[in-house]
Amino acid sequence: MKNFMIINETSIINSNIMKTLKIIAIFALFLFFNCASTEDVLSDFDDTANFDDYSTFVICIDDLFVENTQYPNYDNNAVRSLIADEVESQMIKRGYKTNVVEPQLQAGFQLILEKKEVTFTNCEIQDEYNYWEKCTINTEVYTEETLVIYVSDFSKNQIIWQASVTCDMNRSKARLPGYVNELVGQLFTEYPIN
Repeated sequence: MKNFMIINETSIINSNIMKTLKIIAIFALFLFFNCASTEDVLSDFDDTANFDDYSTFVICIDDLFVENTQYPNYDNNAVRSLIADEVESQMIKRGYKTNVVEPQLQAGFQLILEKKEVTFTNCEIQDEYNYWEKCTINTEVYTEETLVIYVSDFSKNQIIWQASVTCDMNRSKARLPGYVNELVGQLFTEYPIN
């Protein structure tokens, strides 16, 4: 009877450990999918460009056209309009004036979307009396989205600054404007002048 109690207690302990590990794995996966936008911003600029020499800009009209039509929840006219408006706002905050006739700079953006897979092993005890684990391999498919903002010298047709960050534009209409403004503002913190 004592041996049965030890095995039963061991099974219960192992069961609790596996449940805890399962909860941790699910929580980690949840963080992975929901915190993509908190990843580091990647940024680079042309160190030969004198950003103080520029005073006018225009938004790249081509960037307003939806490119990723197979992902309408992530890339659509509303998303692109919000991004363009905030890029324009950020450029104005940095002292540039809009000039569509003779701009010195062109500001724009890209939305890059890719299907990605993540595979993980999920192990659990079949029931409280079985010691052996049952393990399965689960694969989750998700969409990774990256927002790239760039500024180019109009006359040279050359990018002088760009920054990118992973994002998730698949949000409700109420939450999307605030999210886009925060994301574009985050990218512009890397701009060479304020």
